[in-house]
Amino acid sequence: MLAKNTYRLVCASGVVLIAAMSTAWAEDGVLRVGTEGDAPQFSMADANGNVTGFDADIANGICAELKVKCKFVVQTFSSLVPSMDSDRFDVIISGLGITNERKKKIDYSIPYATTPQYFVVPKDSALTGLKSLAEIEKALAGKTIGVVNGTTYAQFIKKHIPTADLKTYDATTQQNSDLGAGRLDAAFGDSPTWVDFLSTPEGANFARIDVKVTGADDHDTLGYGMGVGLRKGNTELKAKLDGALCDMINSGKVKAASENWFKDDYTIACNK
Repeated sequence: MLAKNTYRLVCASGVVLIAAMSTAWAEDGVLRVGTEGDAPQFSMADANGNVTGFDADIANGICAELKVKCKFVVQTFSSLVPSMDSDRFDVIISGLGITNERKKKIDYSIPYATTPQYFVVPKDSALTGLKSLAEIEKALAGKTIGVVNGTTYAQFIKKHIPTADLKTYDATTQQNSDLGAGRLDAAFGDSPTWVDFLSTPEGANFARIDVKVTGADDHDTLGYGMGVGLRKGNTELKAKLDGALCDMINSGKVKAASENWFKDDYTIACNK
């Protein structure tokens, strides 16, 4: 009987501890934010621990909505999810992609942003005027398309343009070199890659087809976008995060932060 009562006490203590951890941020008026701090444009920490970037703007926006202060906890990206249960921070805001594997360990807010992908072609190509992904898929059937190894882009092309002659590269510079030399009809990559390339002399003769490709076009290969990570079962905090993010999306704050840092709108519409 003593052992059984002891077991019950331990279980009850665990519940109390989890509850205390889940409400501490509200009582203290501080939301502790785990972030990488070494991912330019997303999360950048200076020598004094000040964090700037898109992730910081999202975090500070959430804290303003919740009427609490943000306290950033900077550590390596790979250690953020494993540290979620250590009580070092309350949430993760670090360009954190929503994946089924991570869902086994943490919960997520609603998705609020995604890195769009685009096709880039020669500026004088008729493809620059295409208006939909369906049109692009039809126009690039049988054409030569370049992608970088280690990304999800090869799987996307194989699935959506199966007749394409797919060329893969170990580095973006190699891909862009072949694009510039006329050995590719098009290349497929993310928005930051093309913002950088098109601003160079080498990219002056190329243009982005203005059709944004995101996870909404194919969750299986391109994912679900970015979300705020939090401890499993913290339904109170999740509800508050979702509400704050939805308000920020609808008011244009996420779009403004995105365009400031990436020169593009990464916003995912709030479907709450």
